[in-house]
Amino acid sequence: MQYEDPSFLLDALSQRMLRHLPASAWRKVFLKPVDEVMHFTTVHGTFLAAAAPGPAWTGAAQRDLEFLARSHGGEIDPCPHDAALVSFDDPHHALAMAIELQQAVGEVRWQVGIATGECTLATLQMEGTSLPVLVGGAVDRVETLTRHATAGSIRLAPETFELLHDAVVRIAGCMVMTEYDGDEPGVTSLTLAPRSNAFLSTFAGLGLT
Repeated sequence: MQYEDPSFLLDALSQRMLRHLPASAWRKVFLKPVDEVMHFTTVHGTFLAAAAPGPAWTGAAQRDLEFLARSHGGEIDPCPHDAALVSFDDPHHALAMAIELQQAVGEVRWQVGIATGECTLATLQMEGTSLPVLVGGAVDRVETLTRHATAGSIRLAPETFELLHDAVVRIAGCMVMTEYDGDEPGVTSLTLAPRSNAFLSTFAGLGLT
């Protein structure tokens, strides 16, 4: 959702900051007038959210995910609701990262969602530095998608699947299942073929297995 009521937007930002930053940083932002420390813009893009089972979310898994995000041209959000949130200009780059994440990163079975659309970019001023945080709209939707994904799968929002349909049908050994609400297509889930030893061996050369 887009937060038409500013109080809902501030509450969402507050929750995200408290999950990732110390209370002292929260106080420096939220105990000052909003117009002094925050700037809001509407942005459009494709957003990938990823979560891993508790024991699997290790420092190594986080480094692997961040490496893949940078490799595919993604921007990592500093305050995601779940394990990770990455923004892309091109939905194909988001899909490429999701596939590589599922097939090449150790033994982690990720829950991954991808959605496309608008959200709010909040730029927070913190002691001379800017902290960009995404919230609302497509970001809320992709994080909900991810929470409902089965481990090892990729869930695509309807608008994203429409953009990626031709690329999806070219994924070898991929099982594609689309949910429907009456006659309207809904979320599409991708289940990839098992990882090949050759693929893992190649990825191991990067130190990411």
